Amino acid sequence: MGNLFQPHLRGGRAVSTSVIPGVIRDNLAQSAAFLLLLALLSAAASGRASAAPAARAEGVSAQRPNVVVIQTDDQDLLSLRSKFRDPYDRIRRTMPKTLDLIAAQGIEFTNYYVSHPVCAPSRATLLSGQYAHTSGFKKNSGPTGGWEGWRSLPIYNENLAVALSRAGYWTAHVGKFTNNYHGATADTVDTTVPPGWNHWFSPAYGEKLYYYGTRLNVDGVAEGPFGDNRYDVGGIGKDPPECRAANLVDPVPGVECDHSTDMFSRDAVAQIERSTDQPFYLQVDYNTPHGDHRSPAGPEPLARHYDTALRATMPRMTGYNEADVSDKPSFIREVPRLTSQQATQIETRWRKETESLRGVDDGVGAIIEALRRTGKLKNTYVMFVSDNGYFHGQHRLDSAKFLPHEPAAHVPLLIRGPGIAKGSRSGEIVANVDIAPTVLSLTGAKLSRGFDGRTMRPFWTNTKKRTRRPIVLESYVGPDEPAGEASTSAPAPPRNFSGIRAGRYKYVEYVNGERELYDLKTDRAELHNRIMSPAWRPVATRLAYLLNRWKNCRGAACRATVNPLPPPPGKTGKASRR
Repeated sequence: MGNLFQPHLRGGRAVSTSVIPGVIRDNLAQSAAFLLLLALLSAAASGRASAAPAARAEGVSAQRPNVVVIQTDDQDLLSLRSKFRDPYDRIRRTMPKTLDLIAAQGIEFTNYYVSHPVCAPSRATLLSGQYAHTSGFKKNSGPTGGWEGWRSLPIYNENLAVALSRAGYWTAHVGKFTNNYHGATADTVDTTVPPGWNHWFSPAYGEKLYYYGTRLNVDGVAEGPFGDNRYDVGGIGKDPPECRAANLVDPVPGVECDHSTDMFSRDAVAQIERSTDQPFYLQVDYNTPHGDHRSPAGPEPLARHYDTALRATMPRMTGYNEADVSDKPSFIREVPRLTSQQATQIETRWRKETESLRGVDDGVGAIIEALRRTGKLKNTYVMFVSDNGYFHGQHRLDSAKFLPHEPAAHVPLLIRGPGIAKGSRSGEIVANVDIAPTVLSLTGAKLSRGFDGRTMRPFWTNTKKRTRRPIVLESYVGPDEPAGEASTSAPAPPRNFSGIRAGRYKYVEYVNGERELYDLKTDRAELHNRIMSPAWRPVATRLAYLLNRWKNCRGAACRATVNPLPPPPGKTGKASRR
């Protein structure tokens, strides 16, 4: 509704009320008062959640919620609640702030999956709300992936950031955006800021990821490097002891803290502190705990956390160095059992990942504190996710993602915000394809090209609510792709596949014809592939049919539900509703 006190318009020109005769002017004044009263009553009746079009366009509706998405890189589900023994023989939690300030204050989705478990495609799915087969964004590099893919595919101009900006939100991206986002050479910075972002603070990574020596694109200007990427040589370029977690909120003058994790956290805090009444969307993408190509194996922790987990022992996950893999696909059957050297390397990497995640946890604490200090926490949704998981010896795989198995595809999702009960949990099957639709439903923004996912709001409104909407698992980075495509992020045995996660089951078909079927209700570690068992044939047949229907789904077809699934062999009564 327009401003009732603006000049009246006639033929597109402003007309002063001073030239209108007195009686008419009085009637107009009374009409204006009456119209104003109607407007106020209408606003009260319709509620404050919906802003008028003009207010939306100007981004001035203080009632719309802010949204903060915090995303880690290669963080598996188990690390969220992992513990370690520190040098003082104390047992400590790896991510206490994340658990206490987000999980305990909101909801955990215990069945959250990434549909394409590899860096760039997973991040594209989060921002587009579309499966890789819909958006066309399928790889870490090349014309259908990474930075080149972003620029060549339709989602470059139509994604969550663009939609939110169009709806009047102030948008900020901090941290890793996608693979191969750099200039003409690996040591230069691409100063392009993608459409939809008001603030851009993103690193330019070449062929290798480093935690010091980072080059940044800051709002279209190349900056850095910050620190020195030779930090494995005598500690060159590392942060001084003064770089404490408190510096994220109150930086110490004259102290340079150049570890990328802290740089991202500081900038995220700064954006919150500079925010106005305009609603904002802030996405913070840590590259932690991704490995960084420097010895020892794993990422480079912050100086204040370095070697704090040196005495810790990695828990041996179920399925670690699996003894019998005769039921697994050939690429796993061909992998020998782990050697003692591989076991040591896996544990070293786990320790460094644990130490590195402590830095992310510091950042989470600083972000929540900044929201509280600015009075914005009560009207802000905060989501914590990972782009994909990582293997730590399960199924004999010492270093892998890409795959449909639980260590790679099943990752954390925590959400806090208005209307979410503290400490709640939902077992509904959800995926990264649902993040964008959820944010759209919270903000009123629209994606003109549509999306494949759905909002998760009903499942925190009623945590017992369950549906039979399946999700698709997919991969396009197998060995049949050009050399280098599959090896962009990690040494692994990638295979192209399509799969479906429905009810209690996971069913996967590989391009070479091999298949897997797991009952995750009784076998979360995926030790028993049921595909060759005649007794499981009805389940396999039904899931194969559903996968054929869903693997190329688009839009509303992806959100459809399925009829009850066949129960496992030996189970009597009703068909499985989950």
